[in-house]
Amino acid sequence: MLSPSSAIQVSLENSRVATRDSQSGVIGLKFCKTSINFVTGADNIARLWRCKDLDATAVTSFSLKHFFLTPEESMKVYLGDDSGISPQPHPRSNVAEKNRYYYQNRKAIVGFFNGPGLMSMGNRFSNLLISEIDQLQTSDDWIQEADLYSFVLKVLVGPAVEAMCGPVLRNQNPNFGNEFWKLDHDILYFFKGYPRWLAPSAHQNRAKLLDGVKRWHNIARDNFKASCVESDGHDRFYGSPLMRFRQQYLTNIDFLDADAIASQDLGLLWAENANSIPAIFWMLYETLQRPELLSQVMAEIAMASTDDPKGSAVNIEFLCTQPLLQSMYAETLRLYTSLFALRSAAHRSVDVDKFTIPQADLIAVDSRVCAMNSHLWSTGSLGNNGPEHHPLDCFWAERFIIRPGEPTSGPLRFDSKKARSSDPDATARDPGRNPYFSLDGLSGGWVPFGGGNRQCPGRNFAKQEIIVGFAHIVSMLEIELLARDKIKIRKPNMRYYGLGTLPPKGSVPFKFRKRD
Repeated sequence: MLSPSSAIQVSLENSRVATRDSQSGVIGLKFCKTSINFVTGADNIARLWRCKDLDATAVTSFSLKHFFLTPEESMKVYLGDDSGISPQPHPRSNVAEKNRYYYQNRKAIVGFFNGPGLMSMGNRFSNLLISEIDQLQTSDDWIQEADLYSFVLKVLVGPAVEAMCGPVLRNQNPNFGNEFWKLDHDILYFFKGYPRWLAPSAHQNRAKLLDGVKRWHNIARDNFKASCVESDGHDRFYGSPLMRFRQQYLTNIDFLDADAIASQDLGLLWAENANSIPAIFWMLYETLQRPELLSQVMAEIAMASTDDPKGSAVNIEFLCTQPLLQSMYAETLRLYTSLFALRSAAHRSVDVDKFTIPQADLIAVDSRVCAMNSHLWSTGSLGNNGPEHHPLDCFWAERFIIRPGEPTSGPLRFDSKKARSSDPDATARDPGRNPYFSLDGLSGGWVPFGGGNRQCPGRNFAKQEIIVGFAHIVSMLEIELLARDKIKIRKPNMRYYGLGTLPPKGSVPFKFRKRD
């Protein structure tokens, strides 16, 4: 198996070379018996995503086994399912219908987050977060805290977990939030394969989390009745309809026992929240350094406010379509997400540019390399000779906003727009003369959720969680960074390269009080 630490070092070097020399193609590497092919160049990546035969077995099986301690016997399910994610299994596959994990799992998650479930969970998260912030012990005086990052993680995790899993998981495990963020911090140990004797605290904490999830499953299984389901489909035991439905199809799959299903649900919680919630920190951190930007986002948030006593305090759908908030969300993920999107071709070789990648070889797309592609992204200048007003290693809140009539606006370089105007992933729109948010032409450049038919199925809720979480914090709390002129601008911690949204390197002291 590919050494994760070796892959990080290779990809870091790949990033430096690709962003300096704008190499485009496939960089093939071999570790022991494992071949890995880094695909670079926006056009090559966009073509790669259109290949229907790619699977994500490598990254799924690695994370479930090494991060979330899936039993060895249960790994047969993930390693042996080559049936694909379409309703009809691949003709070369012999996997039994009930054991088609990837198809059933994706169908459940996509169906939930693209239907009424998205709004019901969004409203639950919104209301729970408002309650959480209301319960903060504050007075009219400022309260000082040592670290904004830790504060955001602590405030957000409870509402996020309860919105998905209901109150029983939190009530039965009062320290779940702290244990969850310790797991996130310790992921690096599991990524590098540290045994228990080298990282005993990390292994013990993970075991406590898994035991807590199993206790929750047992309570839910023993107490749930159809009459428990509320008007929005949620219930107090399983939480969202998604978690309830997962119990049905996961328990029916051969070799998945109680331990494996606990690993599954802990993995889902980590994937959904350990990237989104840190992204809220970065969005907040960048905003607090720009008073004018804070005023602009407060105006967008105010337009989405509602007086509906039975719903959320904001119109979530309207809030999440505001141009500036969307652009800030997209820019935060571009700049602060580092993800290895790992794929392989299950049944045939794949052609990329002039290269043929053999069947079963690993294919990697590095989101950080894509985010720093100077031949794709706009820096607010015309052509190659203009000044870089907004360098790619800096946050630009309006990078994803197109202003009709302004050729330097929008995410794409001015001299690359014509070539990408026929991008099949572009969204048809007629925005009139108003500024609008756009990801058009970026299928090979903006990849915080991967791409293609294996793109993260929870990305719609991730966007909602980030924007709603950010909006409630800035609208309910007045926050000031301390000693801004005395501390260095915080940069992401590159030790976590390739693992998702990067944490900051160093603490961010601040003070806060509730707004009137």
